[in-house]
Amino acid sequence: MARFQQLAEGEQPANPEKYILIEVIREPAIGYHYRVTGKGLGSDYQSSSGSTECTLDNARERARELAQAVNVPVIYLSSGIAAMGR
Repeated sequence: MARFQQLAEGEQPANPEKYILIEVIREPAIGYHYRVTGKGLGSDYQSSSGSTECTLDNARERARELAQAVNVPVIYLSSGIAAMGR
């Protein structure tokens, strides 16, 4: 099973050619939502905008499924997710 790794501000994934990233997006009218994106995952698994989830738990589950399908060992969490806890 893939593990999660928190990225610091300005930090990039260890392998910039193949990764999965969960980003937080804040929309004033609806609050926070989360986008699962990636690079180098193959055309069956990669869309230009990624998938959007309403909760971080749903985004984590979607990222786990994707990581298993494309054999990615690390799922990265954007620095914005860490900033939410402050």
